[in-house]
Amino acid sequence: MTEAFEIIVPKFPERIEKLVCEELEDEGTYVYIHEDDGTTMTLNAIASAVFDMCDGATSAEDMAKMLSETLTVDYEVALRDVGNILEELSGFGFLKRKCRSE
Repeated sequence: MTEAFEIIVPKFPERIEKLVCEELEDEGTYVYIHEDDGTTMTLNAIASAVFDMCDGATSAEDMAKMLSETLTVDYEVALRDVGNILEELSGFGFLKRKCRSE
């Protein structure tokens, strides 16, 4: 029997602390390695920028606004993409479970 689980993205996502980041030369991608269990995740430059904004004080909406203004893309597209990135980061355990109160 397969158990289903729900990925929860906090209102104010915050990165876990035990991560090592390595930039892959000439590829514009970053590899993050969890120091405790060795879980790795490879992110492109935009996903890495979103991850860098996960400070526990910035909401997904604010992240999308910054990206849409910086990259001159539609806010709704940026919000969808930020949401997808945060879901993936949360699913890999790279976001703290408890964040600041909403």
